[in-house]
Amino acid sequence: MTIKTIALLIDESPARETRMAYSANLAARHGAHLIGIFQLPRQLTDHAASSYVRGHVAISDLLRRQETQSKERIEHARTAFETLAARLDVRHEFRVHAPHGDDERRLGSLHADLVVAANPKELWSEDRPPPDATQLVTGVPFLLVPMEWQKAAPPQHILVGWNASREARRAIGDAMPLLLAASSVTVLIVDPQDHARPGEEPGVEVAMFLVRHGVRLTVDPVASHGRAIADVIIEHAAANGHDLIVLGAYSHARSKEIILGGVTRSLLAHAPVPLLISH
Repeated sequence: MTIKTIALLIDESPARETRMAYSANLAARHGAHLIGIFQLPRQLTDHAASSYVRGHVAISDLLRRQETQSKERIEHARTAFETLAARLDVRHEFRVHAPHGDDERRLGSLHADLVVAANPKELWSEDRPPPDATQLVTGVPFLLVPMEWQKAAPPQHILVGWNASREARRAIGDAMPLLLAASSVTVLIVDPQDHARPGEEPGVEVAMFLVRHGVRLTVDPVASHGRAIADVIIEHAAANGHDLIVLGAYSHARSKEIILGGVTRSLLAHAPVPLLISH
């Protein structure tokens, strides 16, 4: 697999400039076409009193103000996106989705090799599906960038969470172009005795699979000692300077993970580095 189309979900959070730069650099590295998708918020005014406007003239004034706000937000997002893409000589296009365009957003994601978005912990308060929900619908890998992330360079030191599940295998396949371009890749196996057949050395088969593809990697089996697996992954990434975590999302039933917390949901909430999830 190669990355030829990257979709960037453009939000209005303070960190969106970093995500734009991150996406543009990623597209430049892989020679990919970059699509910026800006979805207007459903609520265009911060004034609650606007909901109680009455009268033809007042309503017309409100609609004009909202239209002006909408155009200003679109142009601000378009200018920032196109300036970054042009600076890196990246092929690009800018799209605008309606406030209720969740189907458009899903279709825009469906036709990309990779989607870059804000980490959903920044968007849980909004009245639209977070990026991980869209990922579950489309099956497209999502690269989620946390608000505190300040690096615009593509990932160089990647941590892969391996538990011998279908989802983990899917994540490796989806992330292969990033793994091949990375300076180092670590396959992390937490509590390896839980993921190996009798007499088998945990991680050997997946390591050989990746080596045959040309990935430079190490395998690191670690014991959790009763700690949450997500905490082990986050601590390992922080201690070893990893700048991307690759994860097979929701290896267990998603309803169960929501109830119990789950590795996926915990990483979505707390991972300090970008997270590529695949399902």
